[in-house]
Amino acid sequence: MKIIDIFANEKLYAFHYDGEDDHELDRLLNSWTEPEYLHKFLKGNAKDIPNNKSLNQIFNEIQDNADEIEDLLIEIAESNERQFEEFFKALDNNEYKVLELSRQKGRKNYLRIYALRIDKNCFVITGGAIKFTHLMQARKHTQQELNKIEMCRNYLKENGIIDADSFYEFLNQD
Repeated sequence: MKIIDIFANEKLYAFHYDGEDDHELDRLLNSWTEPEYLHKFLKGNAKDIPNNKSLNQIFNEIQDNADEIEDLLIEIAESNERQFEEFFKALDNNEYKVLELSRQKGRKNYLRIYALRIDKNCFVITGGAIKFTHLMQARKHTQQELNKIEMCRNYLKENGIIDADSFYEFLNQD
């Protein structure tokens, strides 16, 4: 498992898991815009899709939302005034103070990108999901994302990462 600086700006990173072709942000965006993947996912999760929407509507929304997320992240990365806190919020809606390696989510409708907050305007993406249910524990694919975020959080802690200084020091060891 490696940590990749996505925009070479030392603000947004992603885990690149062993055995995967891409780091997590690229993997998610590629999946969410890939018709075959989306059709298979939507058919397999049809019971969770809101009744007022057709599979075709959801399909198009997901592809559009994936493009919007990518555009927003690029805009924030290239801006001197904007911060990634604009996109990422606490995963737990009852979390009101910033915790060490706080679990975060960025969202656009049904799409979620999960990350750990290293420090102000510094995040590392651990994964993401298409989420139709309220609780992450309600479905296998979202429970897997909870497991991944915990695995990554433990990995960072085991390597002494608690803030930006220890994070950058760890990255420079490789």
